[in-house]
Amino acid sequence: MKELRGIVVPFATPFSPDEEIDTERARALIDALIEAGVHGLIILGDTGEFFALTPEERLRFTEAAFEHIGGRLPVVVQPSAVTTREAIMYAEHAQRLGADALMMLPPYYRSSPRNEVYAHYEAVARAVDLPIICYCLPQAGAEVMTPEFIARLAEIDNIRYVKDSTGILSRIREIRAACGDRISVFVGGDTIAYDGLVAGAVGSIWGAANFMPREAVRLFELVSEREDLVQARELWSRIFPICSFLENEGYAASVKAALSLVGLDMGQPRRPALPLAPERRAELARRLRHLGLAVTE
Repeated sequence: MKELRGIVVPFATPFSPDEEIDTERARALIDALIEAGVHGLIILGDTGEFFALTPEERLRFTEAAFEHIGGRLPVVVQPSAVTTREAIMYAEHAQRLGADALMMLPPYYRSSPRNEVYAHYEAVARAVDLPIICYCLPQAGAEVMTPEFIARLAEIDNIRYVKDSTGILSRIREIRAACGDRISVFVGGDTIAYDGLVAGAVGSIWGAANFMPREAVRLFELVSEREDLVQARELWSRIFPICSFLENEGYAASVKAALSLVGLDMGQPRRPALPLAPERRAELARRLRHLGLAVTE
């Protein structure tokens, strides 16, 4: 079993002008991320707009992405769904393809009580032999995912990781204290990526790494491998304004705008999400240049 760590990227799902999935451009993005040295890829994370795809599209795109990745680095699939039955279907499909892990939200359409959330994770965990990353997202059921409840979930054998996207730095330490070595934590909040690594996260599941993969990998190496916090803070001072932008704008739209600005056009988000307004795109371009990225208009 491959241990997950480092910069794991939920890569964007490219769409054509008529909103069809563009697998050719997906292949180009996958190759660029692997060449940049990221440590893993997530198929159909939030940045990949899994929620905007039909079940058939999710299955087909997952298959196409797996075929192109070809075992070059660890692959995580998100089987998140409103019903347990559908989540199990996606999880089993991912296992048949050879996924290294799953990343799963609690049922996210309505606020489910903890006994239902526990039963949901337990049923998916029993259906497959894959490590599971519990995903804590404020917009999707994070209120039930307290450190104490995560510790209870960690008693299920293959629940091994947490992605915490609450943006609350103290939760990383609280989860580690509650779970011990049963759970490894990935920081998911963009604006605390640096601080989360310093606090002991094993890596970052980071949508912004779609367009700045080398910088994200460099930050991880400086903090977690070289313990060079002086250089890490300098780099983070240039990354942070971009993270702040993304967390205050439409996330998928901002990531796709940034990708197009650095020469990897992945189209627009699928409606009802709208592309960035021209003045916000110009501001994003300014922040990308401040980081040192080559921006094309």
